[in-house]
Formats: sequence, structure tokens, C-alpha cells
Amino acid sequence: MSVQPTAKDEAMMEQVLTEARVAIANGQVGVAALILYRDEVLALNHCLYQETGDHTAHAEMVVLREAAPRLNGMNPQDKAQLSLYTTLEPCLMCLAAISFVGIPRVVYAALAEDTDGEGLIAYGLTTHTINPRLVRGPLVLVPGVKRGQGKALLALMGKSISRQD
Repeated sequence: MSVQPTAKDEAMMEQVLTEARVAIANGQVGVAALILYRDEVLALNHCLYQETGDHTAHAEMVVLREAAPRLNGMNPQDKAQLSLYTTLEPCLMCLAAISFVGIPRVVYAALAEDTDGEGLIAYGLTTHTINPRLVRGPLVLVPGVKRGQGKALLALMGKSISRQD
């Protein structure tokens, strides 16, 4: 299910976009993510593939790992108040992990279709098409928040992202 972004979504996305810009300025992959619990940022980071050589070190996976101790201690009522923000529509691996952890809401800037054809792991599979099939239930999706800025980040990275983000 998709919903309209809130003022908080806009503000949190700006933080994620800033993190991505800093990564690009430092020669790193400019995809970033943030986990928010109520008004508390639990984790904010970017893709660490280049630094680690780990193909699973997408920005979303990095913040899930960083916030894991906190997330593991949360009850379902607390988890219902979590949101994950990312500069690029999550790939299948990340989306499944987000769902498995129990984060019910995902807000993203650039869409998978904003990358070139090589940027898609599985053509036609986007958060919208696989959302109803996720193991832990559907996610609330808030796509395209500051999409223009998300697309601009892709352009800064050379318009081609091989989803090693």
C-alpha cells in the first residue's frame, strides 16, 4: 500500500540524501538509509560495498545491522512505529530483510525505474509488485519522496548503478 509523505518524511529524507552526498564526495557509493523509531534515529549510513567488498552491504542492510541490538529488543507495538528511509527503492534482498525484521514502513526517493536496465536485479520486480508476497506481511510504501534529488544522486554516480549499493 502506498501513502503520501508527511513533513517528517521530507525531513528524514533530507538527512538520508545528505549522507548519500557525503558518501559520493568521498568516492563511495551514494546510496544511504536511515531507521527512525518515533523521533529517534537508530541508524544512518550509506552503502559500504566499496569499503568492505561485501556485496550484501547495501545501505539498508548496513543500517539494519547497526540497529539490530535495538530492533531485537522491541515488541510488535514498538516495531509498528519504525520507518526505514532510503535514497533508492530497496532491492529484493533488502526489502525482504526489512520485512523480516518487522519494519512496517519504507520511504524512498529514486525508484528502481530511475536506474538504467542494469540497475534492476529482476526486471519487473519492484517493491509494489512483490509487496503482497512478503513473508511478514505487506509494507506501507512511500515512494518518490524527493525523487528528483534521488535521481540526481544516481546521475552523480554516473547514471549507472549496478545495485552494489
